[in-house]
Amino acid sequence: MKVIKRLELEHYGWLAEPGLQKLLSLLNHDGLHARMVGGCVRDTLLGRDIGDIDLACDLAPEESMARIETGGGKVIPTGLKHGTITAIIDGQAFEVTSLRHDVETFGRHAKVAFTDDWKGDAARRDFTLNALYLDGDGSLYDPCHGLEDLDNRHIRFIGDAEERIREDGLRILRFFRFAAQIGEGKLDEKGLAACIGLKGMIRDLSGERLAQEMFKMLPAKNILPVIRVMAENNILTEILPDFTDIEDFNIFVTRERVLGRCNILSRLSCLFPREEGAVRAMAHHLRLSNSDRKILLSYAKPHPGVNSQMTKQALRKSLYLYGRDENIHALILSGEGERLSELVDYAQLWTIPAMPVQGRHLNNHFSGPELGKQLKYLEQKWIESDFGLSRDQLLHGLLQT
Repeated sequence: MKVIKRLELEHYGWLAEPGLQKLLSLLNHDGLHARMVGGCVRDTLLGRDIGDIDLACDLAPEESMARIETGGGKVIPTGLKHGTITAIIDGQAFEVTSLRHDVETFGRHAKVAFTDDWKGDAARRDFTLNALYLDGDGSLYDPCHGLEDLDNRHIRFIGDAEERIREDGLRILRFFRFAAQIGEGKLDEKGLAACIGLKGMIRDLSGERLAQEMFKMLPAKNILPVIRVMAENNILTEILPDFTDIEDFNIFVTRERVLGRCNILSRLSCLFPREEGAVRAMAHHLRLSNSDRKILLSYAKPHPGVNSQMTKQALRKSLYLYGRDENIHALILSGEGERLSELVDYAQLWTIPAMPVQGRHLNNHFSGPELGKQLKYLEQKWIESDFGLSRDQLLHGLLQT
């Protein structure tokens, strides 16, 4: 492959990290065998913080493992059948995948053959901007013309879009996700047509995969125009079977942005009916955690009187009864303007107090159902005082009656 440009290493501190340089020296001690590839290269060129560091290597996985272990590193054979290992160097994890081409594909699964053909390895990747390779010295390689697409924020499949999607249906969601994260709202026509034509493949994806992609997509800067296209072309219905429309979603995200906020679960909850049955079905469909399901259920419950015209005293009562995130969610969904910003800020900062009287304080006077009844009475009295009554005041008032 031809070097397109060379990055000045002093501007990209992660490239000089000792763990990465040690790994590269182990794999490349007798020639150039390993390069960084994918997201770390793409995000570096975009000026974004990088996440995982992935490497492509023209050595067979067994040879890569032997070199790493001989050099004192640890190896985990995370996906050995497909040529992927995880190298642990100085406590840092790196994914190393041998160059390969797909012999047969079965949805997200494939039978692969290892190769030393860098261009062939690039050709089997999903999008042009994910097929950029980077040497340890900053040399950049662009076999699929991804640099131009990256400069133009254009998400384009490598080769034939339908063929890439048939290899892995998850690429439909990744197409829209990258368009929302990196693109500028305009979608590649051939890529979009292929996604629409093969959208039925989404049904074969696991709920966990769908949730992972949606959680990455929902905070993206260009989510609104992208999700509109997804809704208009019934892509969202394939991901979220109970999806109805994007009106609440558009309103919520627009107001959140004015407030400088982003709550992923709140945004997700705007894409299906606020009904307990619908929430439970969606949480099961996406295989969400119990905690995420509980949060979505709390958003779906009615919050009487929560709106941008409520008093702060009423908001304090609602915060105590329903919780902080639930109230902020309801406020953003129900109102706008300067008053909304003031109330959301207040809801975020106000310390929700704990009921000053507990059962142990009444054990000498009440028991059984009567104890619970008296605690409820005191709590209501405390709330009505705007949380001003102390324990002694509450107990004195009760025990003197």
